[in-house]
Amino acid sequence: MYKTELHCHSKHVSVCAHASHDEIVAKYVDAGYATIVSTEHINPWTFPRELEASTWRARLDYFMDAYRDFCRAAEGKLNVLLGAEIRFMRGNDSDYLVYGLTEDFLYELGDPRYINSIHTLAKLVREHGMMIYQAHPFRPGMTVTDPRILDGIEVANRSPWHESHNDIAAMWAKANGMHGISGTDFHDPEHVPLGGIITDEPISSSDELLDVLRSDRYTLI
Repeated sequence: MYKTELHCHSKHVSVCAHASHDEIVAKYVDAGYATIVSTEHINPWTFPRELEASTWRARLDYFMDAYRDFCRAAEGKLNVLLGAEIRFMRGNDSDYLVYGLTEDFLYELGDPRYINSIHTLAKLVREHGMMIYQAHPFRPGMTVTDPRILDGIEVANRSPWHESHNDIAAMWAKANGMHGISGTDFHDPEHVPLGGIITDEPISSSDELLDVLRSDRYTLI
């Protein structure tokens, strides 16, 4: 049995997080995980002021340098896959988890915060074979998204600092025939890994993750 975390943030990109990559790796190894999807925020607060005044290439380099550092910290201990949690600059204060991301896709897409439309973002993501889920859709302040344009929603968000109304999310997913996922929403060194999925086979690449998610070959942690 293999455990995969689907929602994790570090202090190296997500300004709301306080854990280093080394701290995260140690936590998840101790908790018996095999894989982590790095879902750093790409939201209005992600990038330092000097990067906001620069190019998308510079901002993406900042994002990807942190991902590569995460991979180095985890080498030989855990698999680390590239994902993101995206929020737009205006018009929608909800958060969307994207799986199967590549640096090339992000570069060609441009800064996704300025798309300002979940319909457009979801269409682009899915046209490129990736998957998009709404994170904690029933947390206060979120707007529940049309289920027809998503691959699923987070039905079990394990953050101890927010009320995500997981019971309502699970009922919504069932009523609309949506895939449900679980995530720790890891942010801090004292945070205990309690979310993600369990699979019979290891997940060591984004293609393997997408295959497992599409086929529902997993159980929720």
